[in-house]
Amino acid sequence: MTPVRACPHPGCAGTVTPTGYCLASGERVDPETGRHSAPAPSPEREGTRERERERAARDAGEYGRGESSQFWVVHADPAAALPPRPARVTLPPENPDTTVLPEITLLDRADGPDPLDGPSALPLPPGTLLAGQYRLVRLLGYGGMGDVCLAHDTKVDDRAVAIKMLHAELAADSYSLLRVERKELVELNHDGFIRVFNYGHHEGVGDFLVLQYVDGLTLKEVGARAKAHPEEFGHERFLEFALAYGVRILAGLAYLHTPDRGKVYGDLKPPNVMHDGSAIKLIDVGSVRRAGAPGLTTDDYRAPSVGDHGESDPRDDLFSLGETLRTLCGIGGSRHDLAALSALGPLDVPSAGHRGLGLVSLARVLRRATRTRRADRFATAREMEDQLRGVFRELRSLRTGVETFEPSPLFLQSAYALDGGLGSAPDVSRWATPGAAARHPAPTPAQVARRLPVPRPDPDDDHHGELSRLGDADPEALLQHTGDWRDSPEVQLLRCRLRLRLAPGTDDGPPDADALSAAETALTLAEDAIGPARAPHDWRLDWHRGLLALARSHVGAARDHFDRVYAAIPGEYAPKLALGHCAEHLDRPHEALTFYEAVRLRNPSLGSAAFGAARARLALGGPDALADAIAALDAVPQHSRHRTAARTAAVRVRADHARDADALGTAVRDLAALFFEHGLTDVQARVRMRAEVWGAAHRLLAAPPGGGRPMTGAGLRAVAARADPRLEFPADERTLRKDLSRFYRGLAHQAARDAPPRESGVPLAELLLDRAYAVRPFALRHHRDTPWPGRIIKDWIRHSTSAQSDG
Repeated sequence: MTPVRACPHPGCAGTVTPTGYCLASGERVDPETGRHSAPAPSPEREGTRERERERAARDAGEYGRGESSQFWVVHADPAAALPPRPARVTLPPENPDTTVLPEITLLDRADGPDPLDGPSALPLPPGTLLAGQYRLVRLLGYGGMGDVCLAHDTKVDDRAVAIKMLHAELAADSYSLLRVERKELVELNHDGFIRVFNYGHHEGVGDFLVLQYVDGLTLKEVGARAKAHPEEFGHERFLEFALAYGVRILAGLAYLHTPDRGKVYGDLKPPNVMHDGSAIKLIDVGSVRRAGAPGLTTDDYRAPSVGDHGESDPRDDLFSLGETLRTLCGIGGSRHDLAALSALGPLDVPSAGHRGLGLVSLARVLRRATRTRRADRFATAREMEDQLRGVFRELRSLRTGVETFEPSPLFLQSAYALDGGLGSAPDVSRWATPGAAARHPAPTPAQVARRLPVPRPDPDDDHHGELSRLGDADPEALLQHTGDWRDSPEVQLLRCRLRLRLAPGTDDGPPDADALSAAETALTLAEDAIGPARAPHDWRLDWHRGLLALARSHVGAARDHFDRVYAAIPGEYAPKLALGHCAEHLDRPHEALTFYEAVRLRNPSLGSAAFGAARARLALGGPDALADAIAALDAVPQHSRHRTAARTAAVRVRADHARDADALGTAVRDLAALFFEHGLTDVQARVRMRAEVWGAAHRLLAAPPGGGRPMTGAGLRAVAARADPRLEFPADERTLRKDLSRFYRGLAHQAARDAPPRESGVPLAELLLDRAYAVRPFALRHHRDTPWPGRIIKDWIRHSTSAQSDG
C-alpha cells in the first residue's frame, strides 16, 4: 500500500498521489525539483488560470479524477475550500413520492462559452478530433490517473461528452484502470450512473473513454448550500430530500449488486454524486469493480470491514451511503455519534413534542447502515431502501400533519383496533352501579399480544405461498391445518402466534401456562431453524419475544424487545405501535402519545394508533385534551374498517366529558351521525349508546361532574331543538327520565340473556331494573302493565251504566 505524502511545492498544502499529481493544484510535481510542473502564470493570465484550476478541482471528481490509485485511500478534498458555484434551486410542490427532489440548475456550466483566454491546458490543441469523431473543447479536470476533457461528438448531434484519458506513463502498466473500466463498465445501463458511451485510442493520447457529460452540484456542494441557505430546500424538508437522494442512489446500487453482475461501487461519497437538473448520477465510475476485488476507497466513507486493498462487498457500499447521508444531514461529527442519538428516547430529542421521533428514526436508520460489522448492517440495498422510505414518510407526516401512506413491506395491517372496548357500545355492566362514570382503559397486554400487526411471511420460506393464503381463522383450526406441514422458521413463528391467541381463555382471564409454554417452544424451534449465524440479526425473533413477554404481562421486557425491532427496522410503523402500548402500561402517557402520533399521522386508517392517541391525550389532561382526543378519532377516514368504532368512541368520550348544554348538544349530533351515517346498525348497541347519551343529559340536569350549575330545562330544550328529529331526543326532563327507564329495562333484557353471573350474587338484570325504577318519573301506577287509576274509574262507570241499561 503506497503511502501518501505532502506536496513539496513551496507554500502548497496539498498531497501528492502515487502517480505524481498534486491534489490541491491538479498539476504534476516534478520529481527532481519538487515543484508543480506547469509554468508560473503571467499576471494577465492569473485570474483565468485560477478559475481553471478551481473548475478542474471540482470537475475532476465528476469523472474519476484519479485522486486515488489502485490501493490508495484518499485523505484530502481539494475542493473543500472552493467558493460555491451559482445555481438556481426550485422546490417541488409537497409530494409523498419518496424520490421527488428539487430542480437544481447550474448557472455556470462548463459546456457553455469558454471564459478562458490564452493557451489551452489540453493535451492536444482545441478542435482536435479524437478517433475522427470527438472534437476537443477544453480541460475539465486533472487527476492522478488521467485528464478529463470536454468534447463534442460530431457524429451524434454534436452533443457534449466527457473524454477520460490515461496518462502516457501509466498506459503500459500491467494494471490499467482504464482498461478495467472499459471491460466492466461498458455494459452498465442504469439511470443512476453516468453512461459509458464508447471507448477508443488516439495517437499521442492513448486509450480513452467517452462518458456522458453532466454538470451540476455534488452532494457535498448541496449539503453546504442547504446549510448556508436552508430556505432554498424548505428548511426541515431537507431531511426528506436527503432520504430521497438515498432512495435514488440505492436503486443504482441494487442494479450493481444483483448476483448476475456481482459488482460494487466501492468509493461512494458526497463528491461522487451529482445533482444535475432533476437527475442524480454516480459520476466516478472508475471505482466500480467486482465484489471482493481491490479498488478505490476514501477513508472518511470507507467501511471498517473493507480490506487493506479496498476489497469490498455490497454491504460496504451501504455503509458508505449511510455515512454520505449522515454527512449530508449534518448529524453528529462522526458515525459514532449516531449510537448516542439512536439511544435517545423520543422525548429527549430537542424538537417540538412528538415530532422528535422522526429524528430518532433517521438516526437509527443511519446507525444500522454504518455499523462496524457487516452482519449488523442492512443485508441488501432493497432492505435499506424500504427503511429509508419508511423514515421519509414518518418525517413528512410529522412535519405536515397529513397522511403519507404506503403499505408496509414487512407487516400485514391488523384487523383489530386495539380500542380497549372504547370503540363499541358500552357493556351492560357499565350501568350496574348507580352513578358510575365511563372509563377508557387501555387494552390489556394479552390483548395487545394477540392483536398487533403480523409480520408478512418471508418470501424465501418454504411455505411462503401457503402462509400467504391463510385466513384469520380459529387458532385451533389453523394449528390442526398446519400440523403436518414440514417445519420452517415461518411455520414455527405462526404456531407461536397461534398458541399466544389460545393462552388467555378470555380477554381478562389469566394466561394459560401450557399454551404459553407451547408458544415459547415454537419460538425456540424457529430460532433453531433460522440458524446461529442469522438468528442474532433476525428482528422477527425479537418481535415474537416481545409478544410472548406481553402475554405474560412482562411489559418492561416486552418494551426492550420491541425497541430492538425499532432499531433494526426504523422505517416500520408496527414497532412504534407496540412501543406506544408498552409506554401506556408503564404509565408514560407522553411517550405513548409520541409513538401513537407518529403512526397515526402517517396512516390515519390505523385505528389502534388513533385510539391510543386519544387515550394518551385524555391521560395527559390539559385544556385541549378533549378536543385533541376527539380530533384523533375524527381523523380516522371513511374508508377505514375502524371508522364506525372511532365514531362510537368519539360519542362516548363527548358524552362522558360533557359539562354543559353545548357539549351535550355536540354529543347528541354525533350520535345521530353515528346511527344514520357512520354505520352503527346493531339494535342492541343503539340502545346502549342512547342510554349513554341520555344518561349524560340526566347527570347535567341533576349536578354536572366537577361541580357547577345544573343544566336548565331551557338548555335541554335547546339541545332537542338542534338534534336530528329521527333521534327523538327529549325536550323535557320527564320525557328524558321515561326514555332512560325504558332503555334500562331494555338493558335488563340484554343482561338476562348475555351477561355472566356477578360475583356479588345479585343478577345484573335485577340491578338494571332497579335503575329503571329509580330514574322513572313519579306516577300513581307501580308497573307498566297496571292501568292508570283514572282509567279504572272510567271503565267501572262504563260497565255500571251498561249493566243498568240491560236491566
